[in-house]
Amino acid sequence: MHLKSLLALAPLCLLLGAAAPEPQKPVDLQRYAGRWYEVARLHNKLEEDCTNAEATYTPTADGGYTVTQACLPENARPRLFHANMKIMDPGMNAKFRLTFFLVVHKDYWVLDYAPDHSWVVLGEPTGKYLWLFSRTPDLKANRSALVARAKSLGYDTSKLIYDKGA
Repeated sequence: MHLKSLLALAPLCLLLGAAAPEPQKPVDLQRYAGRWYEVARLHNKLEEDCTNAEATYTPTADGGYTVTQACLPENARPRLFHANMKIMDPGMNAKFRLTFFLVVHKDYWVLDYAPDHSWVVLGEPTGKYLWLFSRTPDLKANRSALVARAKSLGYDTSKLIYDKGA
């Protein structure tokens, strides 16, 4: 089956609860590093009351990366989560595993990103969770491109939860 045919089936597969679409482009980790601002996400328990969420990817001296995820709930103390990142597909660098608290593992996939790295669509293998991130805190700047790309990947964008600034 051709790649275009497989991609055309992505919306149906996600509706039926199948896995997320596979990443198609290699990720330049040096360009991916830095701060990302969450524009929107599909519901997940951890971020239930979260606003102003962001994730920062920082290179380490040993060639790895650490990740700090910040959740800034309204009228509550910020929640910070620190993780170590391991690349699961060396060479492609689009699949990585974050390890929190030494024992909690979560896999993330870079499903797509803008040529200028101004936005990224981040998912995970089950297709249940999705995050749309922008490089700038002006969350409206890339919103339409992110939502359109998520929809073309088969996600139900009507269920997106938008950050206050988006």
